[in-house]
Amino acid sequence: MRTRSAFLSKLTPLMAVGFLNLALIAPANAQMGTIPPSTVESASVNGSQQSQIADFIAHWSQRASGTDAQQAFRAQAKLMEPLINSRVSISFRRAYSEALGTFFDQLESNADIGSTMLALRLSGELGTTRATKIVLAGLNSDDLGTRIFAAGRIGRIFRTTATNGPALSASDLDSLIAQLEKTASSDTNESVLSAAIQALGVGSTLPSDDFLAQRARCITAMCNASSTQLKNNDSELESRVRIAMLGAGAATFSLSQIGEDSTEEAIKASVQLGANMISVALSGVIHRTIPDVNDRSVYVASVRSGESLLYFALREHAELHRRPVNNVQQTAFADLLQAGEDRDFRNQAALLLGPGSPIITTFDFADDAFVN
Repeated sequence: MRTRSAFLSKLTPLMAVGFLNLALIAPANAQMGTIPPSTVESASVNGSQQSQIADFIAHWSQRASGTDAQQAFRAQAKLMEPLINSRVSISFRRAYSEALGTFFDQLESNADIGSTMLALRLSGELGTTRATKIVLAGLNSDDLGTRIFAAGRIGRIFRTTATNGPALSASDLDSLIAQLEKTASSDTNESVLSAAIQALGVGSTLPSDDFLAQRARCITAMCNASSTQLKNNDSELESRVRIAMLGAGAATFSLSQIGEDSTEEAIKASVQLGANMISVALSGVIHRTIPDVNDRSVYVASVRSGESLLYFALREHAELHRRPVNNVQQTAFADLLQAGEDRDFRNQAALLLGPGSPIITTFDFADDAFVN
């Protein structure tokens, strides 16, 4: 068997030089196609690491926008790969976002759905100022699918920020929340509305130590939009309750988290949504329009979700004002409604939500806000 030196001895000098050059180039090409974890996790990206990032993006971005579908799919996955490292740093995300600038410009100029989706996918993982602009543009798109996906990627930005730290400014976060709030209150498509409320739900899990204002604003916007939809009689009850339960579930989760704080405004919006969800069934009982026991599952689900949210919102309010949380009682309205105990349900719910009740007076609601 020939050794490496024996093999080289048979080559001409020119061939030997060429062979050695290829051996030296191969590792460089391999490095170009990857980024070391030490760079991805670096607390401060230095000049050498910036070069690694630039080479990596140049290598894969050309392939990601090529005509070979299989190669483009693989290249797009490679561009995403560093960002899904659970220890990806703020510094890396900012450097990576900046290095992607020209590629983002190219994707925007392509103006096709594939390019738009790739830009949105990357943006959700980056969570940077540039990413903010991209997802906001997506949420304002005329294309339905783009709006739905963009809302989801805003939720991903919230998740990335909560998990790996903020690579964007507080004003960027506020812009995202404001646009989601606008979409949730004005978009007529249920899928877009659901996506916006779900994204706000993710925003309501931002840590209150660093993002109390943003966390609370997400809860407020989500609950207000859900209440508005629930009271909108232009669509069927099941659809309205489904939207309300999305908001109520996320708000309940946020308010029930130990060690996390909220604000008076967010708590009031949560109380209002919870009370409105109970009121849907209460109104039906009072006016005798509620279906028979065997056909009221939507009403029962609405009440169960609403009273759970109401319980945790009132506990949070007690904590905020340094009052004993044990004074807040868990109701069982849904069980009464499900069992057909309509009179007991009506009396107990009206006592809690009717004119002059502590909820009405404490939160300054109109006397007929929930019982009419």
